[in-house]
Amino acid sequence: MKQALVVDDHPIVRDGIKELLQRAFPAVTVKDSSGEDGLLEEVCGYPWAFVVLDINLPGQNGLDIIKKTKVRCPEIPIIVFSLYSERQYAARALRAGAVAYLSKERPPRDLIDMVKTTLEGGAVKKPRELMVSQPVLSDREVQVLALFVRGMSRKEISQELNINEKTVSTYRARLLHKLGVRNLVELIRYAVEEGLVD
Repeated sequence: MKQALVVDDHPIVRDGIKELLQRAFPAVTVKDSSGEDGLLEEVCGYPWAFVVLDINLPGQNGLDIIKKTKVRCPEIPIIVFSLYSERQYAARALRAGAVAYLSKERPPRDLIDMVKTTLEGGAVKKPRELMVSQPVLSDREVQVLALFVRGMSRKEISQELNINEKTVSTYRARLLHKLGVRNLVELIRYAVEEGLVD
């Protein structure tokens, strides 16, 4: 039987996530951790099917844990589930090695869907399988994409590039279409994994 690990420093949150995942995936045994000292050994000490990790942990940086995990046990998929906004932290988490970043403001169904995709091996493989060849992006599209990866908002990008905010939205829609992704988080993940921006 597959086992998964939920890491969060709040017991009520841990219990809620465990119950949600256990109901959705009865074939997976869900364990939990408060994320205290020894977390890296705990994560890498068992071949977890996936790890749901909060990045705001007592006495340590969740992003650093992800980076170290990717060095020691890169085969373990890490899904970050955090209170921090996706716009601010998704790019950093994905760049560190997470397969997904979800805000705790998302509906429970989104976490279930991401876990399902991860268990099926789709979180990392999907972009390469869908794209037969690398899409051609204009210079301006690459500029906008790079700023999204840096965590900038549409308003900030419009100010940075001296263009209308609606124009930024148009570029965002084009990028989603060209890269075959559904939302900003998937767009950032694809850009980071495929090395589309520096």
